Amino acid sequence: MGRDNEPGRVTVRVRFGAGWRGFEDDEAIYAELGPIALVNSGIGPLDQNAIDRIAADRKLGFDFQIDDGTFVFQGLTRQEDLEEQLYLFAAKLAMPSWDPNPVERARASSLLAYDSYGRDPNGILNRDLDYLLRGEDPRFRTPTPAEMQTATPEGFRAVWERLLAQGQVEVAVFGDIDRDATIAALSRTFGAMEQRNPLSAEIAARGVTFPDAGAQPRVLTHSGDADQAAAVIAWPLGGGSEGIVRSRKLELLSQIFSNRLLDGLRERAGAAYSPFVTANWPLDVDTGGVMFALVQIEPALLPAFFEEAQSIANDLAVNGPTADELERVVEPSRQYLLRAQTGHTFWLNQLQGAAFDTNRVAYLPTIYVDYDEATVEEMQALASRYLARPGWQLQIVPDGTSAAAAPAGR
Repeated sequence: MGRDNEPGRVTVRVRFGAGWRGFEDDEAIYAELGPIALVNSGIGPLDQNAIDRIAADRKLGFDFQIDDGTFVFQGLTRQEDLEEQLYLFAAKLAMPSWDPNPVERARASSLLAYDSYGRDPNGILNRDLDYLLRGEDPRFRTPTPAEMQTATPEGFRAVWERLLAQGQVEVAVFGDIDRDATIAALSRTFGAMEQRNPLSAEIAARGVTFPDAGAQPRVLTHSGDADQAAAVIAWPLGGGSEGIVRSRKLELLSQIFSNRLLDGLRERAGAAYSPFVTANWPLDVDTGGVMFALVQIEPALLPAFFEEAQSIANDLAVNGPTADELERVVEPSRQYLLRAQTGHTFWLNQLQGAAFDTNRVAYLPTIYVDYDEATVEEMQALASRYLARPGWQLQIVPDGTSAAAAPAGR
């Protein structure tokens, strides 16, 4: 898609494969190494140093990430370098090479990083929260140093060669482009690739679970300062592109919840703590959505956080927000949408996945209305559906404050 309000700026995003669905239960070490080592492992006869020399006088980018239902390559470029950017991505899929050195460096980096996770609550969250919120699914567990020591370049290749070959490919080019030249470049790069098979039904159907809410919070410990703790309370949502409109409303509900929690906790605790609430509704898969509240706080105030958050959830489920509370979050959303629509990245984010999913286009025209005309009744109905139950709770406390828990994982 061409837009001329950002002259010289072009973004290419390539979505392919299975994302987290593609990993087997025993492949967490290679999921951990992928974002660090895959890009640098080379293309065809070229290692990373050779690619860097070729790109020296060009504007090329190569970011990689693993999403719930897809893998993503992305690069920022310009029209005159667009074909080289497209070739870089297409060649990575069609003829990857497997230099062992980036894998060895990534493994060493991961081993060093692991030691830092246990030093404060934020490190524990980075290590364990995704894993815990997915019902301790082993794919999401952060490997221990002993497990990471077993990683090999041969194992890395076996996993990622399989993953790179799986599934259809969507290429999106947005920005200041020459449409005809871009189509021609696409035909010479991705259009020249061999036909790829879709994901198997078994891989496509893989989902994640949510942990059961226990009577007491899950407890993990850190080795840092005695006055530092963190807490999370979470509720399961859903996923899938049929719920795009619902995901927008849930975003507003999470902001209402966040504002209430901020005000309520400061009133109860008498200090300037800054909890926040966020809602995630994945569009590429039908499971895994979560609304959770998080705060870093003194250990003695953990019960007040859980009580306040659960009380707010219960009240929103029964009574909903006030009209003023709703307007307080709708107005910033209006302003954001009006500003964001002037940039091509906004449209890229909204339309990604549309090549294989018509819902991305079908629900796009209502995006402003879905926020602008949200009602108190809609907020209450969503809270009743998703928050009218005890939330799953996690607390991270200093060593010695509570019974220690074994490291959980990613």
